[in-house]
This record gives sequence, C-alpha cells and structure tokens, in this order.
Amino acid sequence: MSIVIQNLKEAINGESNAKRKYELYAEKAKEENLPEVADLFEAISSAEAIHIKNHIRALKVLTNKDVKIEQFVEVNEHDLKQNLKDTKANLIDAINGETYETKKMYKNFVKSSKKEGSEVAELSFSLARKAEKVHAKLFSIYLKLLENNKPIEKRKIFVCQICGNVEFEAPPSVCPICEHSQKFFKQY
Repeated sequence: MSIVIQNLKEAINGESNAKRKYELYAEKAKEENLPEVADLFEAISSAEAIHIKNHIRALKVLTNKDVKIEQFVEVNEHDLKQNLKDTKANLIDAINGETYETKKMYKNFVKSSKKEGSEVAELSFSLARKAEKVHAKLFSIYLKLLENNKPIEKRKIFVCQICGNVEFEAPPSVCPICEHSQKFFKQY
C-alpha cells in the first residue's frame, strides 16, 4: 500500500475523531453557558466532516474502489468523553490538534503526495492544512477572550462546503483557501 493511501486513511481517522471531539466540546461549552464557543466548535466540527469527504473522494480515486471507512476509522467515544475538560482546556486541546495537523501531519502528507505524484491527495491535504490553520486561529481568539474574562459576542459563522474554511460575519466573495465563490459557504 502506498504511503499516500496510508496517509489518507490516517487523515480520515484523525478528522473523524476531531469531528466527534468538537461535538462533545460544543456540548460542554453549552453546559458552561458559552453558546458562542459552542457555535464555533459545531461549525469547525462540520468543517472536519468536509475534510473527511474530500479525503474519501481522493482515496476512491487512488484505489478505484468504494471506501468503507468503518474498516479503518476508530472513534473511541469512551476515551473522548474521558478526556473532556472545561471549555478553556478544550480550546487549548483543539488549538494543539489543529496546529499539529497544520505544522506536522498535513505538511508531511503534502510532501509524500508530491513525491508520489498524487495530485488528488495533494489537493485534499493542502486544502485541509490551510483550513486547519484558520481553525487554530479562531480557537485562539476565543481562548484569549475567555482568559481575559472578556465577553464573546454572538457572531455569524460561515463554513466553506468545499474546503472547510471558516469565516466570521460574512463569507468572502471568493474563498481564500479553495477560491470558490461565496455561494459555497453555509451559515452555522
């Protein structure tokens, strides 16, 4: 099995776990009366689902087979719930995870894809990497507000349905990550 196919499976598994984890973090934020933070976790959870969809599509192209993710994706609900903390700690965990994906995981996956000449995987990994950088930045903004005991204002949150980019207030006319028009953004 090629390294790119292994990387796609690893990315699908990682994004599946992140998606579920952010759903749990959103529930915790709601419990702590932080609905704005919950909204951000929910929006970014949906962005992770877009990354999963893109990686599955790339895997189908490379293997020329239908992909059954349950064969290699393991989301351990018990462990995710055991690691659930307060919202500040959950934001820190989310920032660390998104930063790891940006600086290490996806960076290496893009290099492997280039080396193997797999443009479809390279595109999927590159789009996810750029979106994850935005996710980390947005989580950091909310963490800083919480740490400084500043209120978090209710904001409109938009997610690009092509690449998983997240924007506040209004979608850009063209997505800065995938260059699709604003009609591909969905409000959360």
